[in-house]
Amino acid sequence: MDLQTPPVPAAGGSQRQAALAALVDAIRQLEGLTEQVGPFALPSDTCDRAPELVAAVCRALAVPLTFDAPVSARQRDFAAAVLGSEIQRIQRAPELVGLSPDDVTRLAAEARRLYDEEDACFRLHVVRRPDGTLVKAVEAGPPDAPCILLSPACAMGYRLSLRWLRALGDSYRCVVPQTRGTSEPIDDPEVFDRRGYDVEHQADDLMALIDTLATGPVHLMGLCGGAVPALVVAARRPEVTSLSLWHADLELGGEAPKTDHQVNLRALLDMAGESRDTAGWMRDKLTSGPMTGVPAGVGPLVVRPYATAELFYRYAKLTGATMHWDSRETAHKVNQPCLIVTSRDDHTAHPAGSQRLAEILPDARLVMTDHGTHLDAFNATTEQVSCLTSFLVSRHEVGVGSGAHR
Repeated sequence: MDLQTPPVPAAGGSQRQAALAALVDAIRQLEGLTEQVGPFALPSDTCDRAPELVAAVCRALAVPLTFDAPVSARQRDFAAAVLGSEIQRIQRAPELVGLSPDDVTRLAAEARRLYDEEDACFRLHVVRRPDGTLVKAVEAGPPDAPCILLSPACAMGYRLSLRWLRALGDSYRCVVPQTRGTSEPIDDPEVFDRRGYDVEHQADDLMALIDTLATGPVHLMGLCGGAVPALVVAARRPEVTSLSLWHADLELGGEAPKTDHQVNLRALLDMAGESRDTAGWMRDKLTSGPMTGVPAGVGPLVVRPYATAELFYRYAKLTGATMHWDSRETAHKVNQPCLIVTSRDDHTAHPAGSQRLAEILPDARLVMTDHGTHLDAFNATTEQVSCLTSFLVSRHEVGVGSGAHR
């Protein structure tokens, strides 16, 4: 499924089915949020066309959303508005408006079927770490196929990487973990601090997955800030036979410049990470006006770290750790073949970081596209999948079936 542009067939019944599937996906984008913080309030104008259907589907999927957050200019929380934006957009589809109570009941049951059908395609793993942290990971693909382990951007739910799971799952065993402290229910917030959040902890979680899932040889795929712990793991574990880094956000000292975004975000996260009170104050300021630059289709997934003050604090700690980690010493210990992908006009993570890393690593292949945004790392386009699988085939890491070459 394309998370940004779900296909809409021509026939009326099929159009309603496609719209319902898109609604299920929009609600599931908030599933991880509610699993962690409990019932979550979206603005009361989120469901302005099909409130009964949205409420029924939320109940059927057991995603406890309410639609009673303030919408006045003075009280509106713009993070909550973005979190509800996909639901709002999709429930306005003509096929979902003006339904009878019987239609609502029938579509809610069908939504649950779609939910279960999707879950049947994946395997969920929960790995308990010695410090008590539960690391969740979603897996797709043949269990005996070569393994690709993703190291995604900090604090982003697995659904942001669904396209890679679906694109690679026919031929590879593909595993997507969630960052520590971003999937368990929050009971005692300070447990997060006691358990740790730095790059060493994040890398240890990846290594624990390699051991627990008995992956055997693994290709490690670092996306954005996830490139940092991926490099640490590659430097330490012989099971990592190759790696790829996509739009990597790296600290390389004076050897590579940073974008304004990198400089400003790190400064912001440093302040937010000072204390929970500071994080709460900053989060309120950041969400008191419209949030710009939010990508269509996956906005709720990207904005999730801003949903509450506690989540923003954790995001600051986890991502701040990766942004401060100097990857030069780590890179000099990495000998595996590495595919490095970026774009010349990435204004989020400066492409010079990827270029310099390719010069440091002894066996690197740099792919520099003319255009692309930072979030393109999650798109799994035909060109990106071909780039990755061609690299893997060249390293004799061939997936099962013909999908490895598509």
